[in-house]
Parts: sequence; structure tokens; C-alpha cells
Amino acid sequence: MLGNLFKKREINPIKHLSFESYLKTFVDIDSEPPKESITVKQKLNQIFSNSFDFSERSFHLPNNRPVYICYFSALISQPQLEESVIKPLLHHFDHVTTSENLGSIITVTKYERVTDWNMAVQSVLDGNILVHIDQLDPVIVFLAEKLDRSPNDPTTEYQVYGAKFSFIEDSRKNVGVMRQFIKDPRLKSKGYDVGVVSNTQVAVLYLEQYCEPKVIQHLDQLIKSYKKEHLLTIGQLTKYISKHPNSIFPQATMSERPDLVAYSLIQGKVVIFLDNSTFCAITPVTLMDLLETSEDHFFLVRWNLLFIRILRISSLFIGTILPALYVALVAFQPELIPTTLTISVAQSRVQIPLPATAEAILMMFALDVLVEASIRLPSFVGQTIGIVGGLVIGTAAVEAGIVSHTMVIVIAFTAIALFTTPSWEFVSSWRIIRYLLVGVSTLLGLYGLTLAVGFLIVHLCKLDSFDKPYMYPLAPFDKYELKRFFLPLR
Repeated sequence: MLGNLFKKREINPIKHLSFESYLKTFVDIDSEPPKESITVKQKLNQIFSNSFDFSERSFHLPNNRPVYICYFSALISQPQLEESVIKPLLHHFDHVTTSENLGSIITVTKYERVTDWNMAVQSVLDGNILVHIDQLDPVIVFLAEKLDRSPNDPTTEYQVYGAKFSFIEDSRKNVGVMRQFIKDPRLKSKGYDVGVVSNTQVAVLYLEQYCEPKVIQHLDQLIKSYKKEHLLTIGQLTKYISKHPNSIFPQATMSERPDLVAYSLIQGKVVIFLDNSTFCAITPVTLMDLLETSEDHFFLVRWNLLFIRILRISSLFIGTILPALYVALVAFQPELIPTTLTISVAQSRVQIPLPATAEAILMMFALDVLVEASIRLPSFVGQTIGIVGGLVIGTAAVEAGIVSHTMVIVIAFTAIALFTTPSWEFVSSWRIIRYLLVGVSTLLGLYGLTLAVGFLIVHLCKLDSFDKPYMYPLAPFDKYELKRFFLPLR
């Protein structure tokens, strides 16, 4: 009896039909729709049943010829439908003899005759209008009106200089924004419809003669091979095209700033836009690329750029290794700490019941919780919670004797240093590595920390993004490119 009670139940997976398989249950998708408008109306009502936003218009021309129009109400411009389609049909009905001469009647620049049911259904789903005059072939009138908004200030990539607007959720308009930055016929774009169910529009942008052709060919093959049911976020596609999806480091970066994207295109990179996403993906990237911002090129004094980039690299190194180094020195090699500092650290830890490792993990975890909470909370309380929470938790933990003053200083400086890195995805990777380094330092001390950093460097040297070495220009070493990174040419 108990065996039957705890027996694992078999769950039958739900089998989803593809878009074309679903349509085949109603019509022959490769056949032409009939010329009888009443038949077309019946079939479309079956296909789009239980859809309250599916709208239809049926009326007769003055010569008693039936007309059937269908569309999704939220995806078209209703005034344009009246002015550009319905009124011209009613006023010039006597000129309607074939589907081809509709262009001389309706005041819409683009329309197309329907060749099969698949085209008819897909076009309506894209936000266009199907117009069917009885005994003529149905036509698709392109009057789609996408729900978009005006560009706003970037919300995640704050900069002193640079453009003060970001991308929107329309991939076509985002490509248009980039054509304002780079007015060159070599700026090429490719379009894809990806996802069996979502049918999401993807745009790939690159600069010919700057980007390597093999990167475009490989990316084209990857996107065309995407056979999943849906594609809703840029992250889904980025993970799919990454050569090393299990690596802790991102092989692409995301941005919402047009000026950064323009600079990336000039560097020979590929930019991927996605409908319904304000961020684009930039690939291939290197570790040095993830430390750059478009603002760097606004500096009038090149030595300022040198200082900023050295500061970012130093901060990345400190923000990752400092907690593990503290644990290794305090727990295993205190003799390596200067005598005066050793006495100060020992005095601050006299009443602390926790070992240095538990201190470090507790404070890092509290810091990450505060960061995540401040992101998820509404903007008008998020910053307050982050500041107040940090002060209250840090002060209370020290006064309660749970952590030492030195550990609070180490963790606070670690947090500030790591957030000088421009890429949030890159920062998140180093936050995870920070925990791993603390764990290794707990087991093997300074030797373990050195060994872990060595393995980390080996992994970074082995990694690549679309066959471009991740550590370039450090490995392979290129002194000219390295000099350009720190002191770019005038």
C-alpha cells in the first residue's frame, strides 16, 4: 500500500500543435482561399474563434456585391481603415473588376493578393487587414499600427555624456535609429521570424567590410535553426547562439544605448534586435569590450580615459578577490599581514563568535539580497531601502558582535568596486565567482586562492565568442591593440 502511495506518477506531457498543424485542422494551408466571401468568413471565424478582439465588417457595395473585411482591432488604425479602404470602395465600386486594380482605388501604398490560407491567417495576425470582395481574390492591405512609444532616457546605462534616449520595443524602428547614427550603404540588416508560436521578428544589423563574413554566416545558420515554440526575450536567443552556454561568463552583451551600438558596429560586431525588447545583443565580445562604454570616447583628455580604464580593471580585481584574500590571510596566513594591521584586525574580532568565512559569506549574502530587493522594489522606495537597509544591517551586525568592523569595510568596498563595471550581466558573473573564491580560500588558504585564480584565467583564455578569443588582446597578446584600449589614437 505504501509502495503505491509513494509511487511516482507518470505525467503525460501536453502535445502542442505547430502553427501549420493547427491550421490544417480547418483548411488546406497550401490552397487558395475560395472566391466566395461567405466561405472565407466561415473559415476565419472557426480559426479565430473565442477571440473577442477579432473584428469583422460585412457590407454591400452599391451594386449589391458583398464585401468582407476582418482584422484584429488593437493592431490596426481604425481611421485609416475608414478613409483609405472603405470610403474609396463605396465611392469607386464600379472600377472594381479584378483584385489587381484595387491599387487605383484604395489609397494605401502597399497591398498584396492572398495566395494561400497560410498567408491569409499570418497576415491578419501580423496586424494587417484582409479585404475580400465577393467573386474576387482576397487581398491583404498593410495597415498594421504597432503599439510603441517615444524613446526615453536609458534606465540602466547611466552616463554623463552621450545620447539621452534609448531603444524602444520595435525592432524596425530601432534599426531606423541606427541608420541615423551610421549613414552608410554598408550598414546591412537581415530579418527573421523566429518561434513557432510567438513568430517574433528578429533583426540582425552589421557593417559590411567591417564585420567578418563567417560571423554573419554562422549567426544566420543559428537563428534559422531555432525551432522552439516561442522567443520572447533577447536572453533566450543570446543563450541559444552562445558557443559555451554553460560558462559563467557572457559571450554577448546587452545594451539599450544607440551610441554604444553604433560604436560596436564600427568595431565589426553584430547587433541583434528583437521585437518587444528595449535591449539589443552585441556579439562577439571580449573581456575588454565588457569594460568599455560609449562615454569613454567623449573624453577630451586621453589620460582621463587611461585612468578610468585602469580604475575599472583594478576595481574588478579588488571586488572579486578581496573577501577571499581577507579570509585566507586571517584564517591561514596572518603572519603575512603587517603587525600593526594584524593587531587592529585581531582586536576587532575578539568578541566575534563566527569564523572569518562565515562572516564573509553572511555579509556578501546580505549585500546581494539588498541589491536584488532595491531592484525589484518601486523606484521611489528602492534606493531608500538599499541605503537604509545597508546602514541598519551593517551597524546592527557590528553592535551585536556578529561581524567585525573590518569585515564590514571589506564587503562595502567590494560592493562599490565591483559596480564600476559597466555590464550588469558581467558584474553578476563575478558576484558568483566571489563566493567560489571564498569557499576555496576557506579550504586551502592563500594557496587555494592562487590556484582558483589560475584556473579562472585558464578558463578565460580558453573561452571564445564566435571564434574570437575572450581575453584578446591579452591572450593572444597584441601590444598595439592593448595600447589602443588604454590610449586610443587621436
